Amino acid sequence: MRSALRVIGAVCVKDLRLALTERVFLVIGVIIPVNFLFLFSLFALTGGEAPIAVVMQGQGPLARQFVSSLEHAHSFQVHVMSTADAERQLQAGRIVGVLTVPGGFDDDLRAGRRIELPVEVNNLQVDFTNDIRRAVPLAITSFYAQAFPDQVVVQAREVDIQAGDTGYIPYLAVSIVVAGMFVEGLLQSVVLTAREYEESTIKELELSPASRWAVALGKVAAGLVLTAAAAAIVTAVVVFVVGVHPVHPLEVMLYGVLMMVPAVALGVLVGTLLKRRQAAIPLALGSFLPLFFLSGPFGPPNWGGTAVISLVSPLTYAIALFQHAFHGYLTAQTPLAVDVAVLVGFAVAAVVAATAVLRRGMMA
Repeated sequence: MRSALRVIGAVCVKDLRLALTERVFLVIGVIIPVNFLFLFSLFALTGGEAPIAVVMQGQGPLARQFVSSLEHAHSFQVHVMSTADAERQLQAGRIVGVLTVPGGFDDDLRAGRRIELPVEVNNLQVDFTNDIRRAVPLAITSFYAQAFPDQVVVQAREVDIQAGDTGYIPYLAVSIVVAGMFVEGLLQSVVLTAREYEESTIKELELSPASRWAVALGKVAAGLVLTAAAAAIVTAVVVFVVGVHPVHPLEVMLYGVLMMVPAVALGVLVGTLLKRRQAAIPLALGSFLPLFFLSGPFGPPNWGGTAVISLVSPLTYAIALFQHAFHGYLTAQTPLAVDVAVLVGFAVAAVVAATAVLRRGMMA
C-alpha cells in the first residue's frame, strides 16, 4: 500500500509539472464554460420575452390598467410609443408586434360594448409569435377579471410546488458549473495521457515495476487537482459575478468531486485509446457537447423528449444534484440518494475502464 501511494503521488506530481507546460489547455478549460455562461445568458436576456409596442389611443385608467396587465404577463417587453414610431420599430425588426388600445376604451368597457384590439404581428419568429398569440388573450382575461371581478366568476388559482421561482439564468448558471467541471477534467486528462504516448514517456512507466493501477490512479489524481482549480474559478464567477449563491455549499464540493472523477477517468480512457492529441481533443469536445445538451442544462430532461437518452449521461445526475446544492430542490424524478449512487457508479466504472485500458496499452 505504501509503495502504491508513492507511485500515485509521483505520477500525479509528474503530470502536474507537465500540465504547466500546456498552459493553453489550462486556460481553455476555464474559457469554454465561462463563454458558455456568457453566450447562454445573452440568449436568456434577449430571448425570454417578446418585445412589443403599445399605442395608447385611449388614455383612461382602465386603458392604463390593461397595459399594466400586459407588463405583468411574463411574456412581453412592453414599450409605449406613438403609431409612427411603432411602425418604424416593427419594420426595422426591433419589435415583434404592435398592439393598439383604441380611443374610447374606458367608455366602451363601462357601456358593455364590444372592443377590438388590433395586434399587428411580425410572424418571422414562431416562438415570439406564439407567445403573443397565447399571452395577449391571457392578459385580456386577467385584466378583465381584475377590473370587473363580479362579471368573471371563474379564475385560476396558482399553487407553487417550490418556495420561489428560479430565473432562467440562475438555473442555467448551475448547469454551466457542471459543464465546466466535466469539460476541464476531460480535456486535461486527454492532453496529459495522449502526450505520454506522443513523447514516448509512457515507456518509462512500462519498464518500471510500478503497479498499473497506481499509475492510472496517479493520472486521475493529477486531473482532479487541475480540474478542481478550474472548477473553483468557474464557480466563483457564478457565485460572485452572476450572484447565484448555493443553499448547501458542502454539497457543491462533494458533488463536484463526484462529477470530476468520471470526467477525468474518461479523459484518461480516450487519451489511451487514441494516443494522439490531434485526434483525442476533437473527440473529447465533440462528445461533450451533445452529452451536455441532452442532460437538461435548460430544464429537467423529463420535461422534453430526451428523458430516456439522458439517463445514460452522468451530466444529467450531476446537474440535478447541483441544482439541489444551489437552489435546494430536485429537478430529477429520482431521489437525491439515487442520483448520488448513480454518479458514484459512473465514477467507479470510468476509473476501472480507464485503468484497464491503460494497463493493456502499457503491456502491449
